[in-house]
Amino acid sequence: MSTEISKIYLGDIGENPDHNTIMSVLAMLSKAREDFDKTLIKRLMKLEYENETLGNKYKKLKEYESQLLREKKEKTALEHNNRYCFITINPKDGTDFNEFKKQVEKAATRNMFSKVRYVYEQRGSTPEEAGKGFHVHLLAERNLNYKPSKVLSNLKNTFKSLVKVDNPHCLNFQNIGKDFALDKDEYIDGVKTGEGKDAKQSVDVIFRENHGLESIYGEKII
Repeated sequence: MSTEISKIYLGDIGENPDHNTIMSVLAMLSKAREDFDKTLIKRLMKLEYENETLGNKYKKLKEYESQLLREKKEKTALEHNNRYCFITINPKDGTDFNEFKKQVEKAATRNMFSKVRYVYEQRGSTPEEAGKGFHVHLLAERNLNYKPSKVLSNLKNTFKSLVKVDNPHCLNFQNIGKDFALDKDEYIDGVKTGEGKDAKQSVDVIFRENHGLESIYGEKII
């Protein structure tokens, strides 16, 4: 027991405290020491538990705990329809394509995504306009350790020098569920309809060839 703490407590009582008072203070301090020891031991055991050094039983319990936490996050994502995200990124006018591509590749490999699939497109409708209004569509499966708001924050940080990140027409971020993700997977595969789509798609091919791009990056998300 710390004699200094004892002195402080007993000194506050006054000179020559009686025997019962002294014993009461010492008992209180002894109980406090016991409680402190328990708290310290729990903290140390928690560190050992996290480091998986408590033995095989606790290692298995930690694995089970991690499994339950993953399942809970999956359930929450399913309920909120935000397991996946579909992102369209339009850079500022005058942006160098290679610099844009570099930032896209950086974003696509960040830990906030478990899987990513993306395609580069442009808005030109004739060969002469190939590359006009280039942009990218990304379909991603979110790493459930990252909240949707954190994913968006990270994207804004990655593209802030090339994109008007606070303008949803320039950085369009959608949290989506499985059905919508399947639909967007088809979109990336090129299943598009509507007036002018065929012409633009043929110019997309020219644009990609001019820049040595693949038609699609990444495997199917679902």
